[in-house]
Amino acid sequence: MSRLTSLLACAALITVCAGFRPALAGDVYEYRIEHPLYGEIGTYTNVVDHSGDVTDVRSELHIAVRIVGVVVYRQEAQRVERWRNDRLVGFDGVTITNGNRVEVHGAARGSNFAVTTPRGTVLAPGNIHPSNPWSPMVLNSQVMLSTRTGAVIPARVSGGEEASVSLGGNTLRLRQYEIDSDKRQFAWFDDRGVPMAFRTVEDGTPIDFILSQARTE
Repeated sequence: MSRLTSLLACAALITVCAGFRPALAGDVYEYRIEHPLYGEIGTYTNVVDHSGDVTDVRSELHIAVRIVGVVVYRQEAQRVERWRNDRLVGFDGVTITNGNRVEVHGAARGSNFAVTTPRGTVLAPGNIHPSNPWSPMVLNSQVMLSTRTGAVIPARVSGGEEASVSLGGNTLRLRQYEIDSDKRQFAWFDDRGVPMAFRTVEDGTPIDFILSQARTE
């Protein structure tokens, strides 16, 4: 299970308490999570609520990998991001993996962003963005915050050109971005900036988050 654990841990590229559930107010984006070996293994939801120059993004991740009907891996993640214009000013998240709980908290502090995890508090650059591609704007940074561990990770983003992409049996023309950080990732947006899908590749295995429903509530 070590390789499977490593693969699925990156699903928090997609990662305030354990009982929190995001209020469905705003633009709701629901994704199914697909693994090439285990099939559909869970769901991911972003709820994006704009109010003036402040944007709140609430997220949930639910993963359960079953083999012969038995759950062999489970991960639940919940988080809240607060943005003011294009700057991340607050973050609260928790990820529970097979019963192991990790909390991550962050807040703007002057020109920096303070990240607190079980390992302590570190000061990151103020332009840090979390690894949750809910908008193309999120990719406009050279430093990313792991929503699962709170790690501060250098990142290089390339692309943005339109390409034909095969997702869930359909071929779409989307803007494609590649993110090179502690892992290789891709994100695809339509011409309105809606994230249609994102992917993490580890040890050559792609894990896809594919938009299954979008609505406004």
